[in-house]
Amino acid sequence: MRRNRRKRINRQKLEKRRSFRKKALIFLTAVVAVTAADLLYVNLMDGRFYHHTTLNGYSVSGMTAEEVVEYLKEPYNSLMLRIDEQGETVLQAPFDEIGYQVDEQALLKAVEDLIKRQSAFVYPGLLFGDRYGARVPFTVDEETFSSAVCADSLTKPRVTTTDATLVEQDGGFVIQPEVYGTDFEDSDLQALVKEAIDEQLSGGSADTTVTVEIPESIYRVPSVTQDDPDLADTLALYQRYCDAEITYTFGDVTEVLGWDTIRDWILPDSPDDPIDEEAIYNYVYALAGEYDTYGLPRTFESTNRGTMTIAYNNYGYEIDIEGEVAQLKADIAANTATTREPVYYHSGYNRNGKDDLNGTYVEVDLSNQYLWFYKHGGLVVESAIVSGLPTEDRATHEGVFTIPYKQSPANLVGQGGGPGESWDVEVEYWMPFDDGQGLHDATWQSSFGGNVYQYAGSHGCINLPLDVAAAIYYEMEEDVAILIYS
Repeated sequence: MRRNRRKRINRQKLEKRRSFRKKALIFLTAVVAVTAADLLYVNLMDGRFYHHTTLNGYSVSGMTAEEVVEYLKEPYNSLMLRIDEQGETVLQAPFDEIGYQVDEQALLKAVEDLIKRQSAFVYPGLLFGDRYGARVPFTVDEETFSSAVCADSLTKPRVTTTDATLVEQDGGFVIQPEVYGTDFEDSDLQALVKEAIDEQLSGGSADTTVTVEIPESIYRVPSVTQDDPDLADTLALYQRYCDAEITYTFGDVTEVLGWDTIRDWILPDSPDDPIDEEAIYNYVYALAGEYDTYGLPRTFESTNRGTMTIAYNNYGYEIDIEGEVAQLKADIAANTATTREPVYYHSGYNRNGKDDLNGTYVEVDLSNQYLWFYKHGGLVVESAIVSGLPTEDRATHEGVFTIPYKQSPANLVGQGGGPGESWDVEVEYWMPFDDGQGLHDATWQSSFGGNVYQYAGSHGCINLPLDVAAAIYYEMEEDVAILIYS
């Protein structure tokens, strides 16, 4: 009994050992088969994504890196940018139109790295699928981006932000309130858009639209508001001076200094001395530069010798800078309209703008010993003359001079340069012009013109026939110019 039982037990143990070996062999065979199949699949899919694989939500099963790039660039280049403002879409454009393009080389490298990192044990992925996320890199054409994403590209027109300011109204000034607009710096909008795009793309999002809402904080704000105390102070100053208007007369020519210019001279920060004196000086200097004629070489059209230039000029108009500045400040402070000539240091007989002869002058040609007297553009008289003896101390002075007055009769007394040389003679008509020289009748001269002056010349005066002297005298007025040249 015991022997049979022992045999039965030994037989059972042997069967168990055989069964285990069989199962182990089956398992090992299965493992080898699975491993071989895995290695074969990995080898077959070398350089490709495994089946049931997605990248950023797009199926890339069995694709090479190049195929993935080619597949993804179209949808990503076609992503849309949408900009909304106050509930309204004001810009919608695909990425390629705003300068964004998929960086194919950078994407290729990223995809190749993902393929290399795929697990060698493929079965879980094949059963449940592999899901990858990756940032799709872009290049940005900044010039295209800047021109596409800017205020001018938005469909909604901008309202310009403006400061509170002073405006004319009903002959005075009032404060025009500030405007809170919808304009902004393009660079601020561009920064918002780039930030939104980067945020959406950072996780590899495949959303078709990047939406940006323009915040109110982006809008410009006025720097001066209607309750600004400085603006109120400026308003008070404007009302104090805004009616000042000075019309300068230069004959028939006028220069008007009005509020458009005076306004820029107001100094709100200097309430005790609110008019810019330097600006007034600059204005008066400019006025003098435009209209002064005194002391400047004079070019004019002579009667018979064409254009002449006389270097010495003691006739004309010269603005008194200090006097005019003081008068102008007083006129502005008076806050009223006034019409006047400038304050002159020197003035002539008559002017029309820059023409300070204005058709009235005496012209003397020493070379031809001839004189013309014009008044208001018409010839009064012309005549041959006798001028000063051509010596150093008796020659008639050349230049442009003023005839300051006239006298009839007149006693001419003088002393020459020679021993005992003196004179005391009465003339009927006397019109001085420079340093004792003048126009007068000379009844002692038997003839005029030609070369008489070379042997019977005067001591510098212009000798005239009596009737000619009379004609000049009775038409002569104070401060008429005389032009003498050779």
